Amino acid sequence: MSKDKLSDLISPEAVINFETGAIKASTLDSIIKLLPFEMGFCDANDIFRWYSNNPDRVHGRRKEAIGRHVLELHPKVAHHVEKLLNDFRSGARDEWEFWFPKRSGEESGQIYQKFMAVRDENGKYLGCMDVTVNIDLFQGKEGKHTPDTIDEFMTVKPE
Repeated sequence: MSKDKLSDLISPEAVINFETGAIKASTLDSIIKLLPFEMGFCDANDIFRWYSNNPDRVHGRRKEAIGRHVLELHPKVAHHVEKLLNDFRSGARDEWEFWFPKRSGEESGQIYQKFMAVRDENGKYLGCMDVTVNIDLFQGKEGKHTPDTIDEFMTVKPE
């Protein structure tokens, strides 16, 4: 089975039921691609299972990484990753966040990354989710304006 398309894995018309509503798989996939941040997930056995396929990613991801042990994917910092995941698993820690400078090209700027333990309603560890944000997306870009009040927001004309 190919991992190239959502329709190869689940019917795009399949409805996923959540506590807060229901949504078609194809719609959820499209929404995730629009989010201004990227996400990844490794399961309780530290196997990398999923990542959001956002355009203009901060971290390059490859489909070949899916199904591999997360420590294989980060050999230079494997001991730190292992400690973090063990802390999540034991309950010693539920999240960890940090900022770091962009590392590619001549661009300057900051990246924010947060790792979170995913647990079920009984507290059982299900895995680790990471969220990565290019902070520059949210800092004053020339020509962009954030309204200070709701009245100012109401007067803004769509581009």
